[in-house]
Amino acid sequence: MHDERRRYFRIDECIGIGYEPLDHRLHTQGMEEPGEAGEQLTNILDVIEQQDEQIEHLLTELEDENPKVTEIIRLFNQKLERVVNHLLMDSKTISRIAHKVKEANLSACGIGFVNNEQIGVGENLNLQLKLSPGDLEIETNGRVVSCEPNFDGESYYWRIDFFGMNKSNQEALIQHIVRTQSSQLKNKS
Repeated sequence: MHDERRRYFRIDECIGIGYEPLDHRLHTQGMEEPGEAGEQLTNILDVIEQQDEQIEHLLTELEDENPKVTEIIRLFNQKLERVVNHLLMDSKTISRIAHKVKEANLSACGIGFVNNEQIGVGENLNLQLKLSPGDLEIETNGRVVSCEPNFDGESYYWRIDFFGMNKSNQEALIQHIVRTQSSQLKNKS
């Protein structure tokens, strides 16, 4: 996305930023590390849905032979589904709380901001961005392209290129950037 940098406007503004190492997220979901930037990552909910279909198919075959075993497995599957849904709800709540408001330099293809921790170049992240006004929420993946010590000696300036952002989020982000830039230019005059 380095070539795209010059094609998009950049703005400086305060936004909510939440992030999680993507490699950690994939390992906890039992998936492999991501490949090239354009590759689609398998969603855990899709995997669960496929497994539910397989379970239901096998239970239908087993039902005539062992109705009690089939019922127990169905109840267990429902219980497991409730637990997964609860964990997903908790995860979203934690993600919302974990957003830290930071001054950021933002474009449609990447972001730069100061953070208190160091991170490795090439690290893949899942990013949640909360933009105001309008509480626009953008979730995307990003690859760290730079992490340099900040002038204060205690923090680091992260530069991240976005990848795998869906079209609707990218369009919403571009519109937000154009509106914000227009508003900032009006305020300067």
